[in-house]
Amino acid sequence: MVANQDNQIAALGMVWYRENDYDRLKAMFEDGDKLPGTFLRWQDQAEQGRKKLSREGKTVIKAYIDPETFPEWCAANGHRVDAAGRMAFANAEAYRVLMKM
Repeated sequence: MVANQDNQIAALGMVWYRENDYDRLKAMFEDGDKLPGTFLRWQDQAEQGRKKLSREGKTVIKAYIDPETFPEWCAANGHRVDAAGRMAFANAEAYRVLMKM
């Protein structure tokens, strides 16, 4: 979550997966058993969440997780390969995207 000068949310990073990476990522995550069993189930839930946030006026930035680089990102930034690490990554990605604008 990235706030603007008025301390209002300017953008929200949301973890996003590519279909080809989903099973590999689920196996890699410490809490992968908590994710939906299939990519299509995850995608349906994620899209519902994204649309809800958008209707609330929030800017949602999809933060794609790459199975090749995510574990290294977590290690370099003091995070575990779990939900908290994914959320930190998504927020960092939202910040990065906003700074480029």
